[in-house]
Amino acid sequence: MTSNVSLVRRLGAVVYDIFIAFSVAFFAGLAANALFENMGDAFFYLITLPSVYLYFIVSWVKGRQTIGMKAWKFQVIQHNQKNITYQQAFIRASFGLISFIFFGLGFLTQLFNKDKLSWHDKLSNTLLIKN
Repeated sequence: MTSNVSLVRRLGAVVYDIFIAFSVAFFAGLAANALFENMGDAFFYLITLPSVYLYFIVSWVKGRQTIGMKAWKFQVIQHNQKNITYQQAFIRASFGLISFIFFGLGFLTQLFNKDKLSWHDKLSNTLLIKN
């Protein structure tokens, strides 16, 4: 199957989800700080990073889309059009983060792929489709 979601639409959803992910990390850190005063940096990251991963993974597995994807009207599915698995979501989130860190190069592969799949779409065996 071929993805019918443009790079612009995909990046628009990323911008929305960055704000949501920051908010999730902020409130997870705030709650952890209230429970465990004077927590160190390592403990802070042990609380906030998994909470951000959970936001993406649960959103994709249970509802097929994050808030940003919902706003831009597309969803993530397997090639057989079923919901993605937790393993696929973890792979997608991990390589999506790597793609983002390296100046979006993983996202740009969509422009050169005949099925319009990004690097993390291919590695997780998922694709994006419009609602």
